[in-house]
Amino acid sequence: MSNISGKVGIVTGGTSGFGLAITRHLLYKGAKVSIFSVDDLRNESVVSLVNQYKGRVMVNNLDITEKNSSELMVQKTITRFGKLNFLIVNAGFAIRFEKPFPDLSNNQLYESLEIQFKLFPIALATLAHAASVYLIEEYKNPKRDKNGHLMESGSIIVTLSEAALLPLRDDLIAYAAAKKAALSVMQTLSGIFGEKNIRVNGIAPGFANTAGPKKFYSRYPQIKDYIDSKTHLKPSFMSPESIIPAVEYLMNDNYVTGQVITLDGGFSNEIQSYFQKSSIFNRETKNSI
Repeated sequence: MSNISGKVGIVTGGTSGFGLAITRHLLYKGAKVSIFSVDDLRNESVVSLVNQYKGRVMVNNLDITEKNSSELMVQKTITRFGKLNFLIVNAGFAIRFEKPFPDLSNNQLYESLEIQFKLFPIALATLAHAASVYLIEEYKNPKRDKNGHLMESGSIIVTLSEAALLPLRDDLIAYAAAKKAALSVMQTLSGIFGEKNIRVNGIAPGFANTAGPKKFYSRYPQIKDYIDSKTHLKPSFMSPESIIPAVEYLMNDNYVTGQVITLDGGFSNEIQSYFQKSSIFNRETKNSI
């Protein structure tokens, strides 16, 4: 049963990709959403959201890596909507090293790691910290069912990625390290906030069918072919809307915390196939009338 209507939350990076898909769904379900992004807020998708959900969506241009940005996001949301129920920590991008590691400059490596850590574990920890006083107050006396289980709770969801799990990639050294650190922060926060009736979980989408990945993999078709060969469910590159069921589940289930839902079509599930070439699996099925 959906328990999203009337809730107020923050979505970082909510103007494109996974963040836009999440924002659209939350608004459709009746939530009030503060979006924070460095993207151009005049793009067609954002203007359409604002026009369709007037009064329930606030769009702000903000760099989440700036110091004190977390406090500003929370203050703006509370001022506009008066409360806070959830956080979707989604904003970010991947810095890729498209050359051998020894060929990188030391300064390039340092700056890349710094940027990626600001985007992921630092942004998650500081936003959760800034929001904590309001989330704790909102859920200090939650409703419970006849068995004592929570009927409502606060929710913090962080978008990780397949890079937060295995396998590793040599072009994503800084990105994967920061995502794994964000995973550690997420799991630690789930323990800190648990007794305050606030759940903290992650979603790890696989490879996205969005502009950035399309551009990268069009230049490196051999990597795309490898991903295709390793992904059990097709398509290998997922639509951003594919994560909506997982988001809704984590928003509504009041007993799950500290978990990561992996949505990668089985890419991270390594299997050596020796005896699965039966004609039963490969023959064409003809429809009969």
